[in-house]
Amino acid sequence: MTTRLVIGLDEANARALATAIGGDLLVQSVVDGSSADWRWAETLEAWRDLANDGPNVEQIVVALFPEVGEPAALETIGFAGWIEHCEVALARWIAALGVAQRRCADGGSITAIVDRAAPLDCAGRSTETAVSDAVEALVRSLGRSEGSRGVRVNLVTTPARLTPLPVVDPQPPLASFPGSIEDQILATCRMLLSDDASALTSTVIHVDGGRSWR
Repeated sequence: MTTRLVIGLDEANARALATAIGGDLLVQSVVDGSSADWRWAETLEAWRDLANDGPNVEQIVVALFPEVGEPAALETIGFAGWIEHCEVALARWIAALGVAQRRCADGGSITAIVDRAAPLDCAGRSTETAVSDAVEALVRSLGRSEGSRGVRVNLVTTPARLTPLPVVDPQPPLASFPGSIEDQILATCRMLLSDDASALTSTVIHVDGGRSWR
């Protein structure tokens, strides 16, 4: 039985992460986010109930990478668009992190990975920014609640999928910006999952070559 689990969507990045860390991929169900009446919530709830029944593991990565759309000004995003790209996305994260909380063994570690455009590059990314900020709050909360049983919960943010090139000045301190999932994100993930990070929890690491200045 594997001691590692990746919770993600049925897409290439999640599969690559699972292969790289030697873990199983738990695919979150596809939901129709275009429904503004939340009918899609039943599918997500059913997935969570089934996923919660699995065995506990020592290391969990939660990496939800939806299809990236074109940037859009906030004033152009209608109600249905907000439901699909913000509320559905956040509901997915709540369900996935809830499963991670349930399935992580005492003394284990959870690392979440979320898309986040750096402030200098976030124009047109209001929904993604809202989701990433909410996921940060969720991770910090879980880090507090799970510490009593020795579970560490941390967050990695990446601008890799959201950043248009070339970027505006000032240029990032490191030439590796905006990085990639298979290189910088995977390496950071391995570090956070390892015993070398045993004192880190409720921590957010922006893997963006210093672009965020924090």
